[in-house]
Amino acid sequence: MAQMQTLSIRLPDEDFQWLLSARPETGKTPSEKLRALVAGSRQQDVERADPEMCAESMKGLVQALVNSVAVWERRSMRHSELVGAVLETVPQLMAILASSMPVSETAEAGETMAKELEAALAQQCFRLLTRILRAAVTSAPEVYERESIERYLPGIVEIMEIIATRREKERKNG
Repeated sequence: MAQMQTLSIRLPDEDFQWLLSARPETGKTPSEKLRALVAGSRQQDVERADPEMCAESMKGLVQALVNSVAVWERRSMRHSELVGAVLETVPQLMAILASSMPVSETAEAGETMAKELEAALAQQCFRLLTRILRAAVTSAPEVYERESIERYLPGIVEIMEIIATRREKERKNG
């Protein structure tokens, strides 16, 4: 067993009351709960250093919501591809952000790190966008409410037309 060190701290009453009421599974006494909070914080530092562990940790943050949505979808016999795509992708995006090292200030290393971050974010963002747009191509999109996708499509279509026009001009001139 690790050697224990005595630590004396002063907490505002509201923080102390929160500590007493915080997660009973972490311990009964304030000391046990504080040790559990420190251990949890240390574990988060370890998880942030590893992208895969960080992704699992981020998924864990939304797992209760994922479970409740799954139960509701089974009971209602409905499904939203939009909700599913976001619940899957956003924790991945958060893991990329949380586990990425700050961009180096040295020019060469900074450029490499920034490009790697951009590539990882672009992959996840465009994967999400593609999944959402796939849901919109059918006459009966898999969403709880069709309007949740339909209201945004005209703007997206307009942007895509602008991109297509610009690329066509570049191809002809280029």
